[in-house]
Amino acid sequence: MIGKKMASRIKATVLSAVMTATVFISPAAYQMTQVTAADKTVNHDFVTTSSTAEDATNKAKIDISGFRGATTLTFNFETDFTGDVTIGTYGNEIAEDPWWVGEDTTPAVENQQIVATPKNGKISFTYKVPASITDVVKTVGIGVWYPKDGTIVTLTTISGEGSGNTDPDTPGEQEKPVTENTKSGSWSFKDLGNGFAEISSTLTAEVDDQEMDYLLTAGHDEESYIDPETGQSTWTEGDPINSHKFTFAEFGLEDLTSVDIQSFNYTITSDEEISKFMYGGGINVEVESPADTEFVKGKDGYWYNDQGEEDMAEYGDKFEITPHGGYTVTNAGTYMEVVWDVPQEVQEHVSNFVTDTVGFQFWYAQAANPPEGEDYAEVSEVHLKSASCTYTRTLTVPYNKTVNKKIGKTLTPGSDETTNQYKFSLADLGLENRDLVSAVKFNVTASADLTKFTGGAGISVLDTNGAVKDGWYMPDSNITVLEPGKTFEIMWIIPEKIRKDIDVLSADGNLMFGAWYAGEDAPTITLNSIDFYEFLSNEDDLTVEPEKVEISVGEEKELTINVPGCSFVSSNSNVCIVEDGVVKGLAVGQSNVLVTTPEGQEKTIVVKVAPAPTTTVVTTTAVTTTTTTVTTTTAPVTTTVPVTTVDPDDVIDWSKVLYGDVNLDTKIDVADVVCLNMYILNSTTNKLNATARENAQCVYDGVIDSSDSAILLNYVAMIVPVEQLGPQEGQKVPFE
Repeated sequence: MIGKKMASRIKATVLSAVMTATVFISPAAYQMTQVTAADKTVNHDFVTTSSTAEDATNKAKIDISGFRGATTLTFNFETDFTGDVTIGTYGNEIAEDPWWVGEDTTPAVENQQIVATPKNGKISFTYKVPASITDVVKTVGIGVWYPKDGTIVTLTTISGEGSGNTDPDTPGEQEKPVTENTKSGSWSFKDLGNGFAEISSTLTAEVDDQEMDYLLTAGHDEESYIDPETGQSTWTEGDPINSHKFTFAEFGLEDLTSVDIQSFNYTITSDEEISKFMYGGGINVEVESPADTEFVKGKDGYWYNDQGEEDMAEYGDKFEITPHGGYTVTNAGTYMEVVWDVPQEVQEHVSNFVTDTVGFQFWYAQAANPPEGEDYAEVSEVHLKSASCTYTRTLTVPYNKTVNKKIGKTLTPGSDETTNQYKFSLADLGLENRDLVSAVKFNVTASADLTKFTGGAGISVLDTNGAVKDGWYMPDSNITVLEPGKTFEIMWIIPEKIRKDIDVLSADGNLMFGAWYAGEDAPTITLNSIDFYEFLSNEDDLTVEPEKVEISVGEEKELTINVPGCSFVSSNSNVCIVEDGVVKGLAVGQSNVLVTTPEGQEKTIVVKVAPAPTTTVVTTTAVTTTTTTVTTTTAPVTTTVPVTTVDPDDVIDWSKVLYGDVNLDTKIDVADVVCLNMYILNSTTNKLNATARENAQCVYDGVIDSSDSAILLNYVAMIVPVEQLGPQEGQKVPFE
């Protein structure tokens, strides 16, 4: 049976897919009614050089969006150079396999070039688009091959012949950006050879809101609502705004440890046809980091933003990174699936709190059908309908063996739990106690090419693990892969918080793989096999004797430990330390010592350190006898040490010191809070002996007051751990 959490996720995924499908069915979504051969403004500077590096400044891939179907393209340049200039092509990016064609590819496309002298500082290069790629070419690789001395040659505009769609009833093809960062579904594995491996997995998480519909209005950004006197925003729900922010928690990313955020995909719809759609994005970053573009502008910071032309003109030379200039979709129609990449320079500075945010910004939209007599018209409103986040998690995990299990199970995506999931019995792995499963890789084939796969994974965990309920763990987000094609792999790195408690022994321990959505045509999914990345333990069960150590200041005691190579951490190194398994008492007090084996087994021992034994002063009587004809006895000389009677209530019994145990019943609970508060109210009537007063110092500052009561109450309420009661690292015991 699948749980309620999983069932609700499947329902949300299927409903979201249905909603998306209803948007797709309108042919008008791709219709382009304008015919254009107009110039496209570029203004790209080529800086000539003799370098042949891939990123040399004398060449660039030039986007020719809007000229699909053109038979010739004219690239218009300007330069101050007066001698001969050599300009040519070095290849073409196309919209189908093999994605890049040139002279050395199959099929081959011949490069073209000219040698010409600028006239009035201008020169044009006409490129005859090879017939084999006319309808699929996306970019043309342009190079200025001569001179090689740092001359600047600027590509100002592009014009085309035969471009555009002359049949208004034939849909035009949408041109939109694709991610240049790590793709969804990518993974990597590296055996470090020391009992560990480094594994990376790139997956996508979606906002689980099938009714999402945020109205975005161009021209109304966040800054337009800032009160200049108070610096506070006056925006309220319902006011027009051109952006929307999502927290990472909304994507179901419960843990951003060791995560690099790659990109975000958004679905945008419009009530009217759009020929050009422009957008940008922003994300929370570490304050004053190189990626904090808002701090550069004199604002509070904590934010990276894509930059428009005006901001780049004003602040461009002040940025430590090169911000992205936004994105453009041409022939947008009424439905767009767009991507926003987190720039590579920004990724390392992204904040990693689940409450941090990412923002989508609607900059500009041009209507495909302007009113009669007008050259263009703007579209002021669009709708944000869905959002997903692609992220890479990289972890170093215990590893020394990979096991492949053949499955061959066909699943039908949807909500029927009898056909949409497969469970593998973990007992079949033959693992023993303390053997670990660090990661699993699902190897999948679909019956058709997929644009998106959404599924889930789950695993049985022992009930003693506080991170799970009912012995089952599932990530807070579905597992989504974008553009997976027909064959794909999903690497799932098991979270550290559950890894040691996975139920690999009992007959009830299972690994689950589920398929919730794979496309509108309902293709089937075949789970071919599963790779298990395991760690097989070579250690005996850890034993430490004794588990309770009582020594005096200056005394040492050796522990008996059956696993070599353990490490030791004392919770209060002022009280005691442990070196090579020998406990050394340093000061009066109590400390917990964590013993950890090389493979990560842990055991805690309690060390109590009492005062060092004192030297006893003995009273003696000296008698001197002298014998003569007359016997004389000298009077005794007596040295007396004063004896002081000590009230036991004024002496700390260190064997009973447990900070927080004010009533000395060996437990810490609400009764101790009551006892402590009574003492604080009236210490004369409600007396405490020396041991109880020592235990009452929950905040170890020499004073028993409400601060001790507050932290004790927080412990009882399970807000703070017991280690926060009493002396902390560096404090003397007893208090001085």
